[in-house]
Order: sequence, then C-alpha cells, then structure tokens
Amino acid sequence: MKFVSTSFFIPSNCISRGQVKFPKDESTHVYKVMRASVGDTVRAVDGKGHIYWVKITRVDIMHSRGEIIETTTTELEPHTLFSLAMGTILPKRMEAAWDSCVQLGISTLIPVRTKFSLSRIREDGKFIDRLNAVGKRAMLQSGRAVHPTVEMPCELSEIVIHDFNTILFGDEEGLPTPPSEKPKLGEKVLLLVGPEGGFSAEEKRIIEQAGGVGISLGPRKLRAETAAVTLSVLALRWSRDI
Repeated sequence: MKFVSTSFFIPSNCISRGQVKFPKDESTHVYKVMRASVGDTVRAVDGKGHIYWVKITRVDIMHSRGEIIETTTTELEPHTLFSLAMGTILPKRMEAAWDSCVQLGISTLIPVRTKFSLSRIREDGKFIDRLNAVGKRAMLQSGRAVHPTVEMPCELSEIVIHDFNTILFGDEEGLPTPPSEKPKLGEKVLLLVGPEGGFSAEEKRIIEQAGGVGISLGPRKLRAETAAVTLSVLALRWSRDI
C-alpha cells in the first residue's frame, strides 16, 4: 500500500455515498501512469474546493473506483478573486500563459478582442475547451481544488463594466514597480494584459475611464504571456496571496 501524491479530478456527479467512480481519463491515469494498486491512497478534488483522500478499491483502465476515507477543504485558494483578461495571441502561447497563471492562483481567464489581437480563437468553442483542460491540469499540478474558468472572448468595453473592485493593467507608462503606494485591491480584481503591441491609446482611455490603474512591468519589453505572469505575481504579492 502506498500514498500517491498526484491529484485526480473527480466531478461531484462521480461521488456518491462515500464512493468514488473515476472518470475514464482519470481511471486511465490511475492504471497506466501512476500504476496504483488496490489499497493505495490518492488525493482527489472535485473542482469546488473539496479535497478527498480516496482508498483505491478497484483499478481498471476504464472503471477505477475508490472509497473516501477523509474529506477536507482547500486552504490554497487566494483570498482575493483574480480574473485575467488577455488580448488574444497565438493559441500555444495563450495556453502557456494560462497554465502558469492558474498555478499562481488566478481563477478566471477572459480572452479579449483588441486592436492588436490575433483573431485565431475558433468560434466553435473548441479552443475554449482546450483552455479549460489546460486550467484543470494546472489546478491539479499546483494542488488547488477549485476549477478555474475560461469565458468566451469579448470586447474590452464589455469587460471593464463588470463588477470588479480594482482593475490593474500592464502599461509601460504606469506606476513603477514596486509603486510607492500599493493599490488597494478589494475582493475582486481584474488584471488586464494586451496582446503583442499592447493596448492602443483608445483602449487605454477606456480602461482608465473605468478606473483602471496602469502598472509598469519593468524597463524591458515582455512577451504577452510573460506580462500576464508578471502582473499576476505582482497582484498576488500585493494581496499577500503569494
């Protein structure tokens, strides 16, 4: 008998009366990758903040099962709810940015159509599904237990009117890092990062009119995905969530 430290994702509809039925992909992972055996204990999350310690009762490539021996709630979620709105860039690079930001503690990704964005997000929603899968893997890898969400692409003007306490955006002319006085964040924070080329003058005006605060990310020119990670780290540090 051993303890498998890798986390597994078990949707709540696969949990009943203290018993767990692993979804097909996770069952395959249990069987082929982790090579778990009956009697082993694994960590599982439901994406809603619950953590389950599960004793394996059946190992099968399609239908692994287990018994819950302990249930806890996560303490790894940031106290502040961070959403990242990012101008669309090449899919692989956006996936990399989202993967890193979920590991850090960001909860929501909102792809944004801006003047300099690449319009390569498929309208059929398949790329959004891909980003959701990336977010799930990053959640499990980092030990988080709340499934991050990905919204459909929208216009910048639609995002800034949402109910956020604070809006921070990457801006080479913004407050220096670290600023002499850290912005007061509140409970819900929107982080805005432009695509390659950044935000246009009109887009900056829209953000600033909505109360957005520009933050300099340093003297060097960053790729969009690097800027997303950098702004996330700064904001998480200011909220004491990192």
